[in-house]
Order: sequence, then C-alpha cells, then structure tokens
Amino acid sequence: MDLRAELELVRSRLSPGVLWRILQAAVAAGVSWELALQLPNHGRPFFAPIAAVIALGAEHGRRGKQAVEMMLGVAVGILVGAGIVAAAGVGWWQLVLGTLASLVITYAAGAGPLVRNQAAASTILIVALHQPGSNIAVQRLVDALVGGAVAIVLAQLLFPIDPVEHVLDETRRLRVRLADALARVGRALAARDVDDARAALADVDRIDERRVEGALALAREVVRRAPRRRRQRGLLEHLGLAAHELSAAVADAHSVASGGLRLLETDPGAAAEGAALAEALAGLVRSLDLEESRAWSERVADAVAVLDAAGDSIGAGAMTAAARELERHALRAAEARASARAL
Repeated sequence: MDLRAELELVRSRLSPGVLWRILQAAVAAGVSWELALQLPNHGRPFFAPIAAVIALGAEHGRRGKQAVEMMLGVAVGILVGAGIVAAAGVGWWQLVLGTLASLVITYAAGAGPLVRNQAAASTILIVALHQPGSNIAVQRLVDALVGGAVAIVLAQLLFPIDPVEHVLDETRRLRVRLADALARVGRALAARDVDDARAALADVDRIDERRVEGALALAREVVRRAPRRRRQRGLLEHLGLAAHELSAAVADAHSVASGGLRLLETDPGAAAEGAALAEALAGLVRSLDLEESRAWSERVADAVAVLDAAGDSIGAGAMTAAARELERHALRAAEARASARAL
C-alpha cells in the first residue's frame, strides 16, 4: 500500500465523529480527576478518570449503559473483595477465592463482559492492595461513581447520539451496497459474464442488513432515555419503517442475483432483458425522491413484463418473482422516507 493510501486510511479512521468522541473522553478524564480530588481524604483518585474513559469507550449510543454496567461491576467486586478480606485476610488463595466468587456471581446473574471484568478486577485490587486501616474499597467505589457519573452526564445529557442520523447513516450504507450489487448483476448479465454474476451474488451475500436493525434498536433506546431526543420519536418510527422495508429487500436481491446467474447458465438469450431488470431495480433502490422512485418502479414493472415474455426458464421466473417483491419493499421504503420528511 502506498503512502497516499495509508494516509487516506488514517484519515478515514480519524473521522470528525471519532475525533469528537476522543475529545469527550479526554475532557471526561480531566473533569473526573478534578472532581474526585475535591472529596475529603481522596488524594490520588486515579481510577476516576479511568472509569470515565472506560464508560465513554463504548459504541456511540451505548456509553451511558456502559457507565452503569461499569459501576455495577465495581460495586460487586468491592463487596466480594471486602468480604473475603474481612473473613479470611489476604493472600494468594484469598485472591483465587475472591476472583472465583465475583465471576460466579456475575455469570449467574447473566451480567455482560464489562460487569464481569470490572467485578473481578475490583476484587483483585481490594485483596491485593489491602492494608490495615486503608480505605481502598471506598476510594475505588467513589472513583467509579465519579467517573461513571461524568460519563453519563456527557453521554446522556450533554452530547447524546442523534438517533435519526444514526439510522440514516446505516440505511444509506445499506442502500448504496444493495444498489451497487444489483447494478453489478445488470452488468454481468449485459456482458454474459458468468464469473461476474457469481461475484455479484457474493456481493449480495456479504450485505449485513442486521446493522440497520441494530442501529434502529439503538436509536429507539436513545430516544427513550435521552430527554433531548424524545421529540424525534415520531420521525424515527417512519425511518424505522423505511429501514425495515430496505432490510427485507436484501433477501429479494439475493434471489434476483441467483436468478440472474441461473439465467446466464440456462437461458442466455434472455440475458439482455434480465440486465435491464437488474439495472431498473438498482435505480429504484438508489433513488431518494418519491416521485423518482415511482418512475423507477414503473420501469421495473415494464422490465418484468419484458423478461416474462422473453424467457420461460427457471432463472427468468426467479428474477421476475423476486423483482416484484423487491420493488414493493423499495417503494414502501421511499413512501416512508417521504412521510418522515413531511413531519
């Protein structure tokens, strides 16, 4: 890879959104440290900034939840560690017993990896660093509460994720990949290139529509939890309908691509008509304007009729049947987007 490509890769990784989240984490670390220093008998609150950075290191939109999970894990670990020290003192086997107990408790409760890891780490610190008369358990708990609270304020109150933009970004990514794959099906059919048709089918297989569903679930969670985002609930429902329809179109696109491959293998004389259908579907998926989408929908219907008349093979039948379903999903998605814009 040449230097220009390397620099472009670095630039893409350090997008404005990523840099903004990095800045938030850095500020949260400093604020957590300063706040914890103001507490009585709390001279070196090293875990407060660590806790804030851990909490803000989660996927954007899940940072508040991660802060709560981190604080819960620390609390469990401190309770276990303090109990072990009080009952059995300190030593290697107490360390083993404490770690075992904290992990068993969190696993049994169905806690996630962060809770489990923080519980085990806190237990280890309490047992390993215990000194008579020290208050390390209290200090670590306070640090976790301070760092977690700062993270929650930043993530939930000051800078919550924009749920609408999050869904739009994932939907846009899905739409582009789906349209590109369908366009490649069209090019493969037009060139009667079986290898390229197989590659186009592989392109469809690599599309992960679950990202859109995950983005939608996350956006709804943010709207429910973040006061600043609750007014976007109605808009999000329309965008959610569009996202669902577009996700459903992926399975139809797979049938279109596999039907196109079968068409090339069994009825190459109808390849040109199949290419026109795939290209019309790509245009429909790529379109954003409702009237333009309706025009593409009519072109899809015409192309379906032409392919029906030109070929009676299994491949042609698979393409036309899937195209009708894909057209229906894509048009519904366009209508839902138009409804969202009208709000």
